[in-house]
Amino acid sequence: MEELGSFIIISLLIIIVPGPDFFIVMKNSISAGKRNGLTAATGIATGHLAYSLLAVCGLIVIVSKFHWLFVTVKLFGVAYLVYLGVRSIISARQSMNFSTRGIEQHETKYFTSFRQGFLSTTLNPKALLYYLSILPQFINTGEGLSLHILILLGSLIISIWVWFIFCVYVFQYIKRFFANRVFKAIFDYAVGFILIGLSIKLLIG
Repeated sequence: MEELGSFIIISLLIIIVPGPDFFIVMKNSISAGKRNGLTAATGIATGHLAYSLLAVCGLIVIVSKFHWLFVTVKLFGVAYLVYLGVRSIISARQSMNFSTRGIEQHETKYFTSFRQGFLSTTLNPKALLYYLSILPQFINTGEGLSLHILILLGSLIISIWVWFIFCVYVFQYIKRFFANRVFKAIFDYAVGFILIGLSIKLLIG
């Protein structure tokens, strides 16, 4: 139980550091609403579920040994973050358009929010590295190994999902500031450039 607690704490400390997932949840929560934020959080948790299944099957180790495959995942992740960043900047420019047409808001589909959360996790090579470096430190070989791994991974996915749900509700309290068109435009610009900055960091890191 103590080992499980340490695993969750270390994992949360890594997750809490703002990264692409954090900004995806923030943007969906503030720009599209609480349900979209929750859907994005579910997409992130599902992405970790996919990596967990790969970890259980041992495929992550295989992927890591083929450098070209790892680089391919990395490049797709970078391209996707740049795409989301550019979309956010375009949204900011539209927010600053003071015509009636410029302030029309388009509803974001739940599937879009889910897809953004899922892809921001699965196309992030740091998530892959997490399962290669952190997870093995808490796995003890011996009897009941499969159950032990399932408990660790199940606890991780639930912790990630709960953390981002908490973030969604926090973002709801600051959402009223975004009724101001200029404030929202600044937010969209900031998120856009942050996502592009994270993609550059991911590329050279």
